[in-house]
Amino acid sequence: MLGLTERPRGWSWADVERELGVGERTLARYVKMLRAALVDRDGESLVAVVARGDRRFLRLRDQGQPPSSNAYQALSFYFASSVLQFLDGTILKDDMAALWSRFYALLPPDVRRRLGHLEHKFYTVPYLVKDYAGCDEVIGEVLKCLVDQRTMRVEYASPWRDDEDAATPHLVDPYTLALYRGGLYVLGRSHKHRKLIYLAVERLRAVERLPATFAYPPGYSPERHTEGTFGIVEGPETRVELLIHSPEGAALLKARRIHRTQRFVARADGTTLLTMTVRGTAELANWILSLGPHVEVLAPATLRAEVGAALRRGAARYRARR
Repeated sequence: MLGLTERPRGWSWADVERELGVGERTLARYVKMLRAALVDRDGESLVAVVARGDRRFLRLRDQGQPPSSNAYQALSFYFASSVLQFLDGTILKDDMAALWSRFYALLPPDVRRRLGHLEHKFYTVPYLVKDYAGCDEVIGEVLKCLVDQRTMRVEYASPWRDDEDAATPHLVDPYTLALYRGGLYVLGRSHKHRKLIYLAVERLRAVERLPATFAYPPGYSPERHTEGTFGIVEGPETRVELLIHSPEGAALLKARRIHRTQRFVARADGTTLLTMTVRGTAELANWILSLGPHVEVLAPATLRAEVGAALRRGAARYRARR
């Protein structure tokens, strides 16, 4: 099938025999089975055998889709890949670009003409994205360990220290490479801490793929692990009450999916109560601080005290200098 998709004009019978190392009768049997297995809704085979002179070719049959359908599928593919533009210069973006080039080459000429100036028609504005220049070797090793389920030895620098020599080596079984707020994170089981941890890719100073393999845990899923968290840092389950002090602020926040348990209740005084139940408030506190005076924490008391203290410290830095 891969050979057929890469040869939209057809794959000669003789070339198929040579590349697959089979005889004519064997190939005829394979083609018969393939044509019977791949059919459209009307029962017609999607694989065609066509003759050009005295030569036979295999090709995928044209299913009669309008060129616009292919064009819009291509647009969706291109726009989705543009979201990853912050990975420019890494093997992940290079592989995506190579895949796009192969996909684009298979499009009919009239569709390719319609897709001019895509780089100007679709664009993702980067916002506080992380810089992965020079991380190719690390990302490459992480990908290999993920696919092959190999334990990796990592040297990881603490986010609280900039000292390059402070990187702590330990063993990790990588389960997931996650994209979060313009950054890449490895979620896996730490042998040292005996629990699931997150590692920011840019803080991996070295990654070594070890011979040891690990069994993928049967009940694990990244969705289940992050369910209920505000971001990726987990903690105790907490009911949170936030007071939004203006209708404009409420309208802006209602337009976003803040948390799966969010609930907005308009109040008679023009304010809006936002409630949610989250697992951990570390990242939630930072988000609330970014909203400044527009949102007030009502509960829990510990979160209100934390946010209030941070705002007072910040305000103190802006007092008039003498």
